[in-house]
Amino acid sequence: MKAVLIVVDLQERLIKHIPDREAIIRNSVKLVKACKLLGIPIILTKQIKLGDIVEEIREIAEGKPIVKSSFSCVKCDDFLRRLEEAKPERCILVGIEAHICILQTAIDLMNLGYKVYAALDCIGSRRAYDKEVAILRMLQESVIPATSEAIIYELVETAEHEKFKEVLEIVKS
Repeated sequence: MKAVLIVVDLQERLIKHIPDREAIIRNSVKLVKACKLLGIPIILTKQIKLGDIVEEIREIAEGKPIVKSSFSCVKCDDFLRRLEEAKPERCILVGIEAHICILQTAIDLMNLGYKVYAALDCIGSRRAYDKEVAILRMLQESVIPATSEAIIYELVETAEHEKFKEVLEIVKS
């Protein structure tokens, strides 16, 4: 699968207000590690004025985050350039907030013709209801719901994959 992982605004100032933040970070870290191992491009974004990317992601992700002021990543020229360089067929979204930046980015990516996956165990909002409604809206827009583990195994495809044992270690961690 020709894919790109898009890590949206997992930033220190905002994450502390997100329920289940530890699980969101833990699952996002696994997905970032697996994508790095499998050579899947990773695009990091950060919303202006919300501080650094969380340390757990910052330590393992390579490349400088794209600083944006728009809620949708697609409305940022630097993001579009990086996306075009990656030439993905599918975009995998993780990050915060589900009902703002994730939702708007997902819809805009769909409108550009990409197949979009939302790793639901890697997204969050300050209020649970906002996340629930965002998921319903994404489903209405034909975003593909998934979990980090399901996506990882879909990227690997087979237990005979040359990196399967390494991926298995990431999933079990």
